[in-house]
Amino acid sequence: MGALRHAGSLVAAATLAFGLHPTGAAQAPKNAHAKAPAELALQIADYAALPITGTPDGLGNNAGALARVNFLREEPAPAHRFFVNDLNGPLYILDRNTKKFTTYLDFDGRGNRPGLFDKLTVENGLASGFVSFEFDPDYAHNGKFYTIHIEDPAEPGSLVPDHTSVPGLVVAGYTPTPPAATPGDVDHEGVLIEWTDSNIANTTFEGTARELLRVPFNSRIHPMADLIFNPTARRGDPDWRVLYVAVGDGGSGEQKTGIRLNPQRLDTLVGKILRIIPDLAEHVESSTVSENGRYRIPRDNPFASIDRARKEIWAYGLRNPHRLTWDVDPAAPASSHLIAAVIGLRTWETVVIVHKGANFGYSQREGTNALLPDNTIASVPDDDRIPVYVTDTITHGTVTPTYPVIQYGHTPSGGDAIAGGFVYRGTRIPALQGKYVFGDTSTGRMWCADFNEMVEAERRGGRALAEMHELRIWWDDPSDVPDGRRQLYTTMFPIVRAGYHARGGKHPDLPGRAALAPSGRVDLRLAVDRDGELYVLSKGDGMIRAVTGAASAAARSGR
Repeated sequence: MGALRHAGSLVAAATLAFGLHPTGAAQAPKNAHAKAPAELALQIADYAALPITGTPDGLGNNAGALARVNFLREEPAPAHRFFVNDLNGPLYILDRNTKKFTTYLDFDGRGNRPGLFDKLTVENGLASGFVSFEFDPDYAHNGKFYTIHIEDPAEPGSLVPDHTSVPGLVVAGYTPTPPAATPGDVDHEGVLIEWTDSNIANTTFEGTARELLRVPFNSRIHPMADLIFNPTARRGDPDWRVLYVAVGDGGSGEQKTGIRLNPQRLDTLVGKILRIIPDLAEHVESSTVSENGRYRIPRDNPFASIDRARKEIWAYGLRNPHRLTWDVDPAAPASSHLIAAVIGLRTWETVVIVHKGANFGYSQREGTNALLPDNTIASVPDDDRIPVYVTDTITHGTVTPTYPVIQYGHTPSGGDAIAGGFVYRGTRIPALQGKYVFGDTSTGRMWCADFNEMVEAERRGGRALAEMHELRIWWDDPSDVPDGRRQLYTTMFPIVRAGYHARGGKHPDLPGRAALAPSGRVDLRLAVDRDGELYVLSKGDGMIRAVTGAASAAARSGR
């Protein structure tokens, strides 16, 4: 399975090259741009196998994935359960001791299926289905959490959830919201819902649901994608229980018609990061009620005072910011950064640090280049300013775009689509402390970058970038001779392929379409638990794997 074995051990050299003492204690590197050791490899172990919701025959882009696992999130303290969603519909509770999954909610109510939403769409589009969820910061007291799912309004059925399979869900009073305005013909809708569970101690849902926002998209790609709260905010702070929502451009920014401007236009929500207050009783004195009456909007949002602009917008000019993460340096808790992983068009996959009012340039920029109307790239012009479009005809001055702090290309050494990542703040891997660990969705490649370099690149402005360092992977295939011997892999692809076949997958490699992956797609995702430890999720084989440590890629193996 493409395994490589090496003799000798260079762990001490690896730790020193990362600017660490051999004991693992973090030290300031002598050179902030010193090259990290290419031989560092993550040690991973199989953690849990999701129930199979796909088709093992390997047909189709989405259907062939054994389970379209998308997020793993740990329930807020004092509980320690994992919740995991599958784009095909289920939201599971994962028992961390038995590794068993219990279906908490099922969003798939298409046709005769017993789930909640008649119009859920999963067959087409890589981000279709039940996309994401997030817990309210006060979840332990109020039982609230938030979900995003995608609907096809042309499908038959109701917009009100069917509670037949969730008898504890009270649907009386549930009212769909009118769709927000999106220029151009629309295809699908992203739906943001607030759920209130009246008993969070069990594994069933009892309570209410309230639709907050419905955003139409011009195509089946790049929908509403992720949501997150500021983990440093406390009761009484301006950001307490304020929700950040990543919204893709629906494919509009690559079109050659008028909707190409949608990610830049301030009168529409697509191609943006939004900042809203879901609870109408929160921050009453410092916010206004939304147009649909379902949430509040902070008055300190950057475009709240501009006529015809959507007041929800926090940052804009994004193609598909499908992953949000918030890094908090434990040594300086007041220093926190919102990070977005943004899937690119033809040339660049990027990571950006999100700031209030930032314009990331798309569809007039891609990565550190200018993006031309025919979707080719060119050098950024000397006069690096673009109009602030309120509508397609009304502008409000100009702005210098904000550029990414990491980018990699659609090349053999890069990948097809960034999978997102996290700044590592755990304890298992001292060599990765303060490193942003990320990967590529289809190829399964993984890298890290020093987060201080990323912050410095952002501070310098312009087109400065942090250096990327490739990571290898140590893994013991549990389906081969159980000798406890790890093998070294350059990407997650052969690991996921082995898991896919072990679970009954029929495709000779992996299902799905990709340009740079060998054949098919890993469909890689990353997650962290409350302690900051990493997990690797893969849709191809429907597996969750824990990152248990790191070693030199030149080390023989571990028993």
